[in-house]
Amino acid sequence: MIEMTKKHQLILGFLLFFSALNAQQPVPTFSLVQLLDSAVQQNYMLQSNEKQTAIKKTEIELLKINYLPRFTASANLSYWKWLMPNKAKILGNTLSDVYTDLTAYQTIYDWGKTKIQKQSVEEEIQLNADVRRQLKSTIIWGVTDAYFETLKSIAEISVHQNVLKQLKSHLDYVENLYKIGKVSNIDLLKVNVQLSVEEKALQKAENSLQSQYIKLKMLCNIEEQHSIKLSDTSDALFYAWEKRLFPLQESMDEALQNHPILAVDERKIKMEAKQKELYRLTNRPELFSFGVANWEDGYLPFGSHFNYNIGVGVRYTLPYFGGSGFKTKMSQSDLRMEQLGIEQKQAMLEIKKEIEATLNDLMGKKEEIASNKKINKLAEETISNAWVTYQVGKGSIVDVLDAESILTESTISQKKAELSLLQTIAKLHYLKGNDTNPF
Repeated sequence: MIEMTKKHQLILGFLLFFSALNAQQPVPTFSLVQLLDSAVQQNYMLQSNEKQTAIKKTEIELLKINYLPRFTASANLSYWKWLMPNKAKILGNTLSDVYTDLTAYQTIYDWGKTKIQKQSVEEEIQLNADVRRQLKSTIIWGVTDAYFETLKSIAEISVHQNVLKQLKSHLDYVENLYKIGKVSNIDLLKVNVQLSVEEKALQKAENSLQSQYIKLKMLCNIEEQHSIKLSDTSDALFYAWEKRLFPLQESMDEALQNHPILAVDERKIKMEAKQKELYRLTNRPELFSFGVANWEDGYLPFGSHFNYNIGVGVRYTLPYFGGSGFKTKMSQSDLRMEQLGIEQKQAMLEIKKEIEATLNDLMGKKEEIASNKKINKLAEETISNAWVTYQVGKGSIVDVLDAESILTESTISQKKAELSLLQTIAKLHYLKGNDTNPF
């Protein structure tokens, strides 16, 4: 019994040891580049897009065999009740009939139909590439936006933590003054109330951070149970990009030339034009060659009854009645191209509006940053003066707390505005149709 107990203790010791090792494993830190790589490489829609491209490439291989001859073979065994004279000459005295043939068929000329089909498939492959760019661009924008939203929560937590340290220092100072009778209990209550307010704000920011981490891990295909940290390079990015200019017309021109949505619409119009051409070629005659060889006898193996037939033929569907359907299909193609043209113009208009709104928002963020800098400077001066006045017994603790509240809000607003500026630049990068890291 004692030995079993020692064994259990040993096993328990090993388990605790390995648990401690696992607990000591460092939490991985991800940069924006690493997050984007994870999101793009593991995205199922992009993987599906690659498979679709592979499927389309096999269609080109199938089109290559259109001009190759096609062979068919058939064989049948039958029994006759009686034979006509010509049949009796072949089969002899038996009523059984063994018939086998081999047929060859080859298209000689199809008026360029196969060539147009190949071009159409190639356009589909390019269309798939444009769709891939659009998907990748959307993924990169989504991850970048979530990355900066997460940094906003981290920055807000940091500010609240610093404010709490400062308030606790104030509380210690006020308690000492209270003990010697220089201040009343009201000052203690006011500081404690402000502490409670900051603790509540900190908890709210921490909850927001967890929500942002969940969203970010989902976008980057990182398992939810895994903890992560972010490498914060926002300060360096802000100083590198805060003074960059983005002329409206230059941004518009880049978007019109580069945006995958517009490229997709243009590609669809070209594909529909080729489809219309295929409908038109439906009414062209088909020139082909053929060959037929057959054996017929009453027994196996065959005797000498071998025959063949070779020739060249033309197949043509008259463009009337049921054969006139290609005309309606060509009209449908014209309507589809007009529809796609309208959709393309609408997409261009929406992109222009989005770019204008984003550039306007960019200017607003810069103005907000400048305003917050002024407020921060004034709030710091106000806190310094209010604290000195309070220390000499001529001021109120309320003045100090109010000034600190203004500085707290302004500091949070300042950091969020800087991150929002980077977000807006990333959005502009997305609206221009880029599928690369905006920074």
